[in-house]
Amino acid sequence: MACNSILTSPTRAKLPRATAFRQWLLPLLLLVTASTALSASAQSPYDEQRVLFRMTGSNTIGAELAPLLVKSYLQQKGASAIEQRTEGEKHWISARLEGESVVVPIIALGSSTGFKALDQGTADIGMASRKIKAKELQALSRFGDFAGPQAEHVIGLDALVVAVHHSNPVSRLSIAQLGDIYSGKIRNWRELGGPDLPIRPLHRDTESGTRATFDQEVFGNGKPPRSVAREVSGNAETRQRVLQEAGAIGYLPFADAGGVHKIAVKAGELAPIVPDRGIVATEDFPLTRRLYLYKNPGRIDAEVDAFIRFVESHAGQNEVEQVGFINLIPKPLQLAPYSNAPENYRKLMENGARLSISFRFADGSTELDNRALRDLHRLQDFMQEQEAANRQLSVTLVGFSDRKSNSNISDLISRFRALKVQGALLRDHKLGDSRIMAVGAFAPLTGDRDLGPVKNSRVEVWIN
Repeated sequence: MACNSILTSPTRAKLPRATAFRQWLLPLLLLVTASTALSASAQSPYDEQRVLFRMTGSNTIGAELAPLLVKSYLQQKGASAIEQRTEGEKHWISARLEGESVVVPIIALGSSTGFKALDQGTADIGMASRKIKAKELQALSRFGDFAGPQAEHVIGLDALVVAVHHSNPVSRLSIAQLGDIYSGKIRNWRELGGPDLPIRPLHRDTESGTRATFDQEVFGNGKPPRSVAREVSGNAETRQRVLQEAGAIGYLPFADAGGVHKIAVKAGELAPIVPDRGIVATEDFPLTRRLYLYKNPGRIDAEVDAFIRFVESHAGQNEVEQVGFINLIPKPLQLAPYSNAPENYRKLMENGARLSISFRFADGSTELDNRALRDLHRLQDFMQEQEAANRQLSVTLVGFSDRKSNSNISDLISRFRALKVQGALLRDHKLGDSRIMAVGAFAPLTGDRDLGPVKNSRVEVWIN
């Protein structure tokens, strides 16, 4: 009996283990099968659609403008069943196009993310509410020149509106005072003629192109000092806090600034300005910024190119205006003459109208920047429209320079810049009937040494 017990004991031990293994394996297989089925059923229906192109970057552009532009583009192409699905800062625009189901995904998490996505190949178009930075240019240089006209496209203008609580009597601030507020040198509204109340500055997150624009315009190209401001998640939170908190100060895109107490901002030798559409269109307001689309210059993508052409067209630019930004279509503006202006310029201001186009130069160089190259076409179209309507207009190109140690040099540089634009209009656009005026370093838009060569060196277009 003892021997039999010894022989049969191992057999009794093995059988339960085998049975237990089978009992454990079967539910596991069922679980894996169910998980696979669940994963398949959870896939987005958009996974089965053809992706026309992918957009990533600025929330300022991506929140409303980019979806509207994509839908209008698809409609122009004859698409049907155009729909938008949104989850937070992600949007999917789907449609039926030529019998096929298509989709355009838009991810709006900040300008920096657009350049990262272009670098990683996860986006075809980067959206940015600021110009590409030097380190981003370097990171993307293997694809080509992202600062060139094939990659960089200005699609509209915006302005950062400085806003405070409605009860705050402070109505104007200089760029220098804004810098002192955001660096903590000025901490109480009493120091600015307001109430005895702590200042509560609000700042966007570090990924934001809106913040990058504010920092550059206020602190120049150098590294901004450590900020004492409260970091907010987006424009909606900035607006809410400015409306509710008596000591708050923040900045909002022009399109989001309705109903807030706007502050007039002073820069250079111009009077303090509360931004309106006209002054933003000329880029004379100190906190004006450009809105950009960037694409890979080394890649040919017919769909991407067609979309960008649509955005730059009259139809696309009308959509830019509809969202609340400022489009790039030339418009005549009536401006009050400067009392201290040179006599010839003052007479021009009294008798003529300024177009919303201002030609600027790449980083203060002698070459027209990417917006200016396209503005040459826009000016040509504008003049042809006026001629078709039997309106005969004369054009005067007014050149400005950055301040130099010698006024004669400033005058020569301002004349050269006007001649540069005149030559491009004559050579490439057959617009030869224009006059030249040079006013040297008159009416600088900024006193900042870093920004001066770009902002102050310009050519205005006047018609009469």
